[in-house]
Amino acid sequence: MVVVRVNGAVSVVNAIASWKGAAIGIEMDVSARAEVSSGLSVSPEDPLILEAAKEALKFVCGEGVKLEVTSSIPIGWGLKSSSAVANVTVLAVIRAYGRRANLIDAVRLSVRAARKAGVTITGAMDDAAASMLGGFVVTDNAKDELLMRLPLPELEVVILLPSGESARSTSSVDARRIAKYSSIVSSLIELLPKRIWDVMTLNGLIYSELLGFSVDPALRALELGALGAGLSGTGPAIAAVCEDCGKIIEYWSSLGKVIRSKITNEMAETLPYK
Repeated sequence: MVVVRVNGAVSVVNAIASWKGAAIGIEMDVSARAEVSSGLSVSPEDPLILEAAKEALKFVCGEGVKLEVTSSIPIGWGLKSSSAVANVTVLAVIRAYGRRANLIDAVRLSVRAARKAGVTITGAMDDAAASMLGGFVVTDNAKDELLMRLPLPELEVVILLPSGESARSTSSVDARRIAKYSSIVSSLIELLPKRIWDVMTLNGLIYSELLGFSVDPALRALELGALGAGLSGTGPAIAAVCEDCGKIIEYWSSLGKVIRSKITNEMAETLPYK
């Protein structure tokens, strides 16, 4: 039996428009327990977990595994729950067989599984890389390549799940319409890594307008001291990065549920089994 942990993540640049994206790893509770077995058993019985387990079994030439995944990330809010779950599944299966894998190779397996499960438009290489590697990452999702990975100060991150909004599937987004703004979003990538927080904010403003979400919570967070704030993924969650998030938490608490976290530079790890 092995236990594996990976990170959560929030967006800096959503990759749907230009297929190049950027994200930051944050502390979230995402783990999996796995042990070799004669058949394939996953809990919960989710198509993405099943596809990720199959990809990992192919990698290790294994026949079966018993797997249990636990994640505290709200599903369908743009907080990279799919990428984190696929990552932790792939890594847990590989480690259960006593094998080691380059973490980028493991990310590519989870991206492949996400595409097969139909839970992503671009494959979400940026989200998966941030979840697996921690820190700040930039990726080319068309080529499944990591372009940049940098450690960041472990600042506070707060996330707003706005009242009146509900979870949504990324596959429901009109990707063709968003692709018309590819040149604008691509220009944000060129500002990285020098202006990460400005880019995070601008990306959030652009995608909020395209997807019909209010920009007011993010703008108010900036007024209250956030370094950067904006829509994460395709929303509706909004993330803010700050040195002291106290005033933002107080204000956002009247707008919905607030989740507290922080940036992490830690990579995925295997934990002692208890």
